[in-house]
Amino acid sequence: MELKLPNYDRDQVDRIVDILKSKNFFLISSHINIDGDGIGSEISLYISLKKLNKKVEIINQDKLPTLFKFLPYSKKIKVFNEKEKYPDFEVAIVVDCGNLDRAGKIKKIIEKVPFVINIDHHITNSEFGNINWINSSFSSCGEMVYFICEKLTKIEKKQAICLYTSIIYDTCCFAHHLSRYTMDIVKNLINKKINPEKIAQKIFFEKSIKSVNLFKLSLDTLKFNKNKKVCFMKVKKEFFKRTKTKEEDTEGFVEYLISIKGVEIGVLFKEKENGVKVSLRSKGNIDVESLAKKFGGGGHREAAGCFFENKNIEDVEKIIENELKWMGY
Repeated sequence: MELKLPNYDRDQVDRIVDILKSKNFFLISSHINIDGDGIGSEISLYISLKKLNKKVEIINQDKLPTLFKFLPYSKKIKVFNEKEKYPDFEVAIVVDCGNLDRAGKIKKIIEKVPFVINIDHHITNSEFGNINWINSSFSSCGEMVYFICEKLTKIEKKQAICLYTSIIYDTCCFAHHLSRYTMDIVKNLINKKINPEKIAQKIFFEKSIKSVNLFKLSLDTLKFNKNKKVCFMKVKKEFFKRTKTKEEDTEGFVEYLISIKGVEIGVLFKEKENGVKVSLRSKGNIDVESLAKKFGGGGHREAAGCFFENKNIEDVEKIIENELKWMGY
């Protein structure tokens, strides 16, 4: 099924495709703490460009989470190395990244590239590229990349696996932020003979024993506000140490909070060496993005986050609790 975009989006796709066809050496990157949407988008673009015999490198600040090692070409993704001398790329393609600071250490490379293509579905994007295709109505960056790859080379099975991963991850199994295109794109991807059940299993239903032990410790911190509409949970540094886990092992924790009947907002605090990461989820029309933006974060109405540098977890918890009270919770 051929899907038609509005004029603005179609023009942006055409501009991006023209650059991808005319240039030869590309850097592809995304945000720190890379996730399924960013990874799926990166690899799909990589495949299309390699089909056109282009030189391409995918470089991210952080290591690929174990969760996504099943994806084709995942071994092609490199981790930034301060000591390495990187080549002179002609074009940088940055996906799912609200601003250049969010790219982390890769920012140093991107700033030296003469032409930057910025593709994102977050309304808070700072439009740092030479081409900025920004549209918050899309479910995921992978959904946007679908249109680029389909026009550039047509999508093959391995790309379909990656793009399906992007979409299913960022919509949390189609639970929120679907667009008018989501299900038609998914249908087209499934028609490429991918196994959607297997992809969902890999992402959402294969928790390690270590992750379960981490969740068990975190559950002991579970608490609610007075009307039981907000649920809070903490993952402390000591929990990570005791269970020998990493941040990637908290995947799905915050979604558990809003699966509780009656809860409208879930707040997960993750204690890191240099501060506290806050993940926010909501049901219905409750806007948690506006809350995250007050503290330098962002995301979507139903799924957002922010980071408090050099703060302890108890202080951050009080800050968020007070802000929610001000919002009427």
